Amino acid sequence: MVCFSNEDGSLTCSFKTYPFGLATLTFEDSYDEDTAFTNPVKIEEIRKELHRNFKVKVEKIPIIKRGSPVPLYFTTADERILEYDFNKVVFQDESPYQNIKILYSPTLGNCLILDDLQNLAESDINYTHGVMKHGSVSYAGKEVLILGGGDGESLINSYIDQMVIDACRMHLRGCCGDSLDKLEGPNYKVIIDDCFKKMDEYKAAGKTFDVIINDLTDIPIATSPQGEMWDFVRKIINKSLAILRNDGSYLNHALGESCVESLKTYENLLSALPVKVSFERHSAYVPSFMENWVFYEIKKGEKLQTYFAHSTQGQPLTTIRQPTRTLRGASLDHVLDCLGSPNRSIITTSSLA
Repeated sequence: MVCFSNEDGSLTCSFKTYPFGLATLTFEDSYDEDTAFTNPVKIEEIRKELHRNFKVKVEKIPIIKRGSPVPLYFTTADERILEYDFNKVVFQDESPYQNIKILYSPTLGNCLILDDLQNLAESDINYTHGVMKHGSVSYAGKEVLILGGGDGESLINSYIDQMVIDACRMHLRGCCGDSLDKLEGPNYKVIIDDCFKKMDEYKAAGKTFDVIINDLTDIPIATSPQGEMWDFVRKIINKSLAILRNDGSYLNHALGESCVESLKTYENLLSALPVKVSFERHSAYVPSFMENWVFYEIKKGEKLQTYFAHSTQGQPLTTIRQPTRTLRGASLDHVLDCLGSPNRSIITTSSLA
């Protein structure tokens, strides 16, 4: 490896060769954007000159901007780098539970970032529609249990992590509306409690639901359904099916479409459950994730059909929030708008594991 530098060290170039035939040339400079050596035009000129002189394939990698006052780089579900147009830090702090950022994007609006994971942006109504299977599943007169709904982790942790709820109430109103202004409203009620505990209580009481929406953790990125996160996924599905009515629907989000093997692993897990189920998958593009996200509808039995049931009006819609490491989130305000019944109530519960 050979390194070169100008006199004041503001521009460096490193040249490195590898035994398998690769050679890399890396430029770093600290000039401002207008006078930087590492601009797209200059780098393309160097690429062409190297190709012309050495008659080899020369690949140019996009410029990475380090030291920006606003974080710009995050990843897809399978860890590919994404560059965002965030240009303002709206809120940033460290709570006892997690790092919290709300960043502004001209294209996405305000976006909640928890522990450097994209969680929810004001443009992400597609996510809410996807996890609800909006337009295909009828919610008229249904009793619905939502696990980790609302703003995903912004609501899961918000009632434990007061800093998150305060930040979202103030800066994420494009998603939350006024649903975070108080923990009880005309069509929802928020109860802070443990997800598994509440589900066990429902089972003991013989309480069942028409629809269960699981908006908790992403499906783990792994090709074998082993480990703590897969155990959690398996446990939450089994507990949900135990309180799901025989003709009901269990809905959940999964991962990005690019995580093919992990999605196959999840489907194999579903096929091996103690309760026989059928499932159907659909996807939607989520702007703040910059990728197509996969969702599932799961039903008891061997044949899946879209189910439009009729039941008594005025049944409650219940939401339980479990503060495990949830990566994504739907807007509670959007969920309420989509369901549209003034007779329902949402009960939201959560606790630290």
